[in-house]
Amino acid sequence: MIIRVLDETRANICDELLTKLIHEEKQYDNTVDINSKTENYFKTIIKDSTHYLLCYEEDNIIKGYTYLKPIIYNNKNGYIISGLYVEEQYRRKGIGKKLMQEVIKILNKNPHEFVYINAFLKNQAAINLYRSFGFEPFKVTFELK
Repeated sequence: MIIRVLDETRANICDELLTKLIHEEKQYDNTVDINSKTENYFKTIIKDSTHYLLCYEEDNIIKGYTYLKPIIYNNKNGYIISGLYVEEQYRRKGIGKKLMQEVIKILNKNPHEFVYINAFLKNQAAINLYRSFGFEPFKVTFELK
C-alpha cells in the first residue's frame, strides 16, 4: 500500500533507502561517494505539507519510496520527482509503477506548469518507467572524462 510518510520512523527508513539509491548510482556515475550516508533528511521535509514523501509498505516492510518536491524554475511553479527507489529484491513487481501512479494523482490535484525527473542514460529500466507515464527527455547533460 502507498502511504504518505508523516512520521519520523518511516522517514528514517526512507533516508536509508535514499542512501541505497545514491550508492546504486555509482554504477552510472563514478563520482558517487559510496561512503555517504543520508540521515535526518526526510524528517524535516515531512513537516512541510507541500512536499510529498511516499512509501510503498507491505507486511510492515517499506519496500520503496519516492519524493515529490515543489520547485520554482524560470518563475514557473512545478515539481521534481527527487528519487524513486525500490529495494532490489522487490523490483519488477509493479511497486515503482504504483508509486508513480500515486505521484500522478497528487500532480492532478495540485496546479503546476512542469514536472521534472532525472535518470541516468544507462538506467533503461527507469527511463522506460518514466516514458510509460508520458515523460519525455528534454535535456541532455554531457560529461567529458
